[in-house]
Amino acid sequence: MSDQYRRAQADPDEIIKAARRRARAASSRRRGLVGDADESVAPVFEGNLAVQPATAPVEAPPVETPAAPQRETVVLPRTRTETKAKPAPEPVEVPRPAFVGGILALVVAGIFGLLVLNTVINEDAYRLQELRTQAGELDQTEQALEDELANLDTPVNLQAQADLYGMVHPDKVTFLYLPGGETVEVPWNKE
Repeated sequence: MSDQYRRAQADPDEIIKAARRRARAASSRRRGLVGDADESVAPVFEGNLAVQPATAPVEAPPVETPAAPQRETVVLPRTRTETKAKPAPEPVEVPRPAFVGGILALVVAGIFGLLVLNTVINEDAYRLQELRTQAGELDQTEQALEDELANLDTPVNLQAQADLYGMVHPDKVTFLYLPGGETVEVPWNKE
């Protein structure tokens, strides 16, 4: 916090000295205005103001204060008015077995509803687990088929299958160039 907002710390001795000065000043003002028998008739200086003490105390004429008006208390007689109180309505009686039966039916319906809701949620959870298991099995089957296809695509396997079906190497290989339609025959290279 900045210093401009700090409160000055009061010194107890300074507070006491200031109170004594104020008391002396008030006492000298009273003596100056009323006058003191022990003091001379010389004026009293208070700051720049000179106050002439009175030589004899002047008594103020008694001031009459008007008497406070007297209040008269008037007691009004109570008149008893006849008011007919409305009788309290008859309490409505609900047969206890019907009330208890209604509350019991409400509780049973709530429990049954929770049971049905829980069954539906669990049924969906079992179905979801079943579908996840089936998806895992299908992934494994797909991987096995991809491995088998990669095995069948190897050049060694293709050569074995060709020999099995009685295929032989040709003496010449013919290449057909489509733009011009010309054919080129090249001898078979076993590589």
